[in-house]
Amino acid sequence: MNRPPYRRSDDIAAYTYRADIYCPACLIEAMIADGIAAPAARDMPTDDVLEQCAGALAIDRDDDTTYDTSEFPKPVRLDWLTTDDACARCHQPL
Repeated sequence: MNRPPYRRSDDIAAYTYRADIYCPACLIEAMIADGIAAPAARDMPTDDVLEQCAGALAIDRDDDTTYDTSEFPKPVRLDWLTTDDACARCHQPL
C-alpha cells in the first residue's frame, strides 16, 4: 500500500464519481474524459481542479447534499475505505 504513516483517518483518500471510486490522479483523467476538466488539469493539484470545475458548474463543494456523484465527484475519507477498495481506473489499493 502507498499509504503514508502520517495520514489521518479523516483525510481524503479517494473520490467517488459516477458509481466508481478513483484515486486523485485517475479522478482527473475521468473528469477530462467526461469533458468536465481540461487536459491542462493534469498539471494541477486535485483540489484546485475540483474547485475550478465546481465553480464553472455552480456546484457548492461545501454542501455535498446539493449534488450527486453522477454530476460531480465527492470525497471519500480514509476511514470509509476497506482494505479491498481499489481505484476503478488504475486498480491500485486506496
